[in-house]
Amino acid sequence: MNFVSCRLFRMPSFSQEINVDLNSNENGALNNEVHKESTNTDVEGRYEQNEQVSDNMLPGLNADQRLAFALRDFLGSSAVTVVDSGSSPSTLGQTLPYIDEQLDVEDTTQSEDENLQCRDTEEVLNNAACRLRRWRAASRKLRRPRIIDNLCTNVEKEGNSSKTCNGGHTDLADRLRSLAAAGSMSASSVELLSLAPPPPAATAPPSPGCLLSPSLADQSSAEYFGSSPECCADSVGFESSNTSGAPVPPPGPRYKLATEGTLRVCCFQHTRTVVDKILAAKFLRRWETHVLCLQEYHIVSNTPSGLLEHPLSYSCMQEVYCISRWDPARKYCLRIVMPHGSLLLQANDAYTRDQWYHSIIWRRNIIRYRNFLTKSIRKEVVLKELKNMVDFVMTTPLQDESVTRTPMQILTDLLSEKKDSNDWEEWAENVISAAAPLLAERCASGELCALLARLCRRRPRAAPLPALAPPVRRVLTRNVDFARAPDARRLVRDYISAVSAHNSGSALVRRFVEVTHGGRAACPYPRAAPNLAAVALAALDDHFRGQPAAAHVCADNEDEVLCFADILEYMCEYEDWLLVVGAVLQPVPVCGGAMSCPRVAKRLRNVLHKLALDSRCAAHSCVAPARAARLYPPSWLRAAAPSDPLLALPNKELCQLWGDMLGSLINCCSKRKSFLQGMSKQLPDFLLVALTEHPAALEALCLMLEWEVTSGEQTQLEIIAALQGTELGQKYYKDLCERQQNLQRLQAEGGPRRLALPVRATDADVGALLAAGALGNLECLSLAFTSVTSACAQHLIKLPSLRYLNLWATKFGDSGVQLIAEHLTKLQVLNLCETPVSDKGIEALSGLSNLRRLNLNSTKLSAEAFEILRQRLPHLQEYDIRYTEAW
Repeated sequence: MNFVSCRLFRMPSFSQEINVDLNSNENGALNNEVHKESTNTDVEGRYEQNEQVSDNMLPGLNADQRLAFALRDFLGSSAVTVVDSGSSPSTLGQTLPYIDEQLDVEDTTQSEDENLQCRDTEEVLNNAACRLRRWRAASRKLRRPRIIDNLCTNVEKEGNSSKTCNGGHTDLADRLRSLAAAGSMSASSVELLSLAPPPPAATAPPSPGCLLSPSLADQSSAEYFGSSPECCADSVGFESSNTSGAPVPPPGPRYKLATEGTLRVCCFQHTRTVVDKILAAKFLRRWETHVLCLQEYHIVSNTPSGLLEHPLSYSCMQEVYCISRWDPARKYCLRIVMPHGSLLLQANDAYTRDQWYHSIIWRRNIIRYRNFLTKSIRKEVVLKELKNMVDFVMTTPLQDESVTRTPMQILTDLLSEKKDSNDWEEWAENVISAAAPLLAERCASGELCALLARLCRRRPRAAPLPALAPPVRRVLTRNVDFARAPDARRLVRDYISAVSAHNSGSALVRRFVEVTHGGRAACPYPRAAPNLAAVALAALDDHFRGQPAAAHVCADNEDEVLCFADILEYMCEYEDWLLVVGAVLQPVPVCGGAMSCPRVAKRLRNVLHKLALDSRCAAHSCVAPARAARLYPPSWLRAAAPSDPLLALPNKELCQLWGDMLGSLINCCSKRKSFLQGMSKQLPDFLLVALTEHPAALEALCLMLEWEVTSGEQTQLEIIAALQGTELGQKYYKDLCERQQNLQRLQAEGGPRRLALPVRATDADVGALLAAGALGNLECLSLAFTSVTSACAQHLIKLPSLRYLNLWATKFGDSGVQLIAEHLTKLQVLNLCETPVSDKGIEALSGLSNLRRLNLNSTKLSAEAFEILRQRLPHLQEYDIRYTEAW
């Protein structure tokens, strides 16, 4: 058993020297020779150290390394005299980490002489604690890789070999890590901590709700306009690594914020002394089981009695750290140092202990940051503490709703506190720049969005756009309903206005749309396109509503909203977003004042042109809804009509745009005859566009004459005159006359009643056969197992008496089925077995009211489409739906 001999002194003042000699050996002899070393420039003071090398000290060490090794064990065999007369009281009064020494606990009983010796040692321990107060002042000199190793491990020699075991000052390393997590560690301590090995992580698997979601902070700042708004016009590449320097949580499990749990509690009246003997002596410990509740400002017990009769306030906690060396003994404890004692909380596993540790640290620091940020006056100090809070929030492993909401509320209170002052804009810029990582990771509330939008409105060219880009992008990609979040929509609108206010505003807006869409072929966020289009249309409507559409005069304030028309145009550059823009623009959501502006109308023309030239029906059909000729709300065919236009475009551009939209609709697989019937009221527009020799208008006029869409001799003469007015129109009219003569000859009475084509027949063979002679009596036609496609439907619709049509095992598709369903109204039997038709074409058969028998065997028929078909065809007697989804 080792005995400690010491000479006791009074507690020194700040100007006095501290002389403590601690000698421990088996013989109890004092055999120390002290010599003085030269004073180091980093620390003002003298260190008198034992010249004799202890048994555990490694050979070949310099003076600093020997001093670091001696600091490893303040109660070891080395006698250290520290003289530091130059330290200031402010340096000595800082909060420092304290060390819990690990002693041998093999013999838990002591003799009376040993107990007397322990009482004598207590004052030495108190004096050692005073020496530890100077540890920070001395740590500036001890920035060596060996010191943190000595704090975490002990080297024990066994003969010629050495082994490393956990012990020594394990709690000091634990406490250093705790201080680093709380953000209250000095720079020198952080440097020492970076050399220490990480503590063992809890191995309990996290719950599914605690897993990390994809983080916006993982993306580089260049994706959000880089370090300045101007650099985004040139930077088009994305970086996959996190180069922005944003703090991220440490690796390991994630925790929910603890609110209530059952823990064992032990309390003892020691705060700054070594507590190893108390922890090891079982008869000195009294454990109680409590159900603890973590409230906002206190820790309370559901049974307030015994050790937890009074609540524990977070503000009174001096230190909170885990005692990791008890883990091998399955005693997972957490120590809380209070002003008049310490409290041990014991959990059942390491995961629960770590969860409570991080939860207490969170409550304690959030209270501190909230009080400091709301009550401090010096702005530079507030900004520094705000950065510390952001680093703490971003590095905590907690994931909970309150963890997300509380820091954003503190930021909101900080911005709204001085919003009536004259220098609020400059203050808000500094605060937002400091809180940029937090804004990139957390959802902004409505009040915070209103404050950010206010900054963008007041100082658009000076607003910190890189810091505001992540919350704006989060609103666009994750917001569901702007009607319930008007402040969020206002933030997006004002941010886009601020971006366009720069010198390269157009390039910045294009870059913003590109970043919002992402680098993939399809945008991964389904809400981004509707939200962005809604913001652009709302901005145009707010600016131009109430302005007269007839006498529009361009003003300088229109430059502020032209960027929103540009956004609609830039969105159409992406195929997946083009469909979204077309759906939002149906019917016309733009007021007449906006369409009467030539600059807005020019951008809308580009949008409509891209919709019209798109080959997808879902895109070009957006320019003409079911009732295309209605006056209000108008369709784009009505808004761009050359006879009475709503778009302020030149007549030539209007005719070209209207003809392009008409051509896409006529060549589409929709019902052309019903479409032209609905557009018969816009016949003057057809005539005006036909006079510009647009092929779509000429084809539409020919179809009106051929299908007798228009009624009245005067109307037909107007159409013929328009066709003969141009050289290209005369060619179209000549072809129409030839088709009419062939049609009359085809529909003349005579010819066979039944006809079947051979297997090798094609679409050209069907056309040649029907042009060969009169087939007006043809009632039954079989094209089974031939190579015909939907292109032969334009010949089949010329047979007015056709009642039976067999298309078994052909390539007849949806467009052909829609065409025959519109013209062959007398059809009674139809065989589409083993054809590529789908629900789109099958639903068109609902117009065949005389249909009695239908074969849809081995097609792409769905159960929903078949139910709709049965409801619309009540006279259907026989049907075959085998080998379909409806079977």
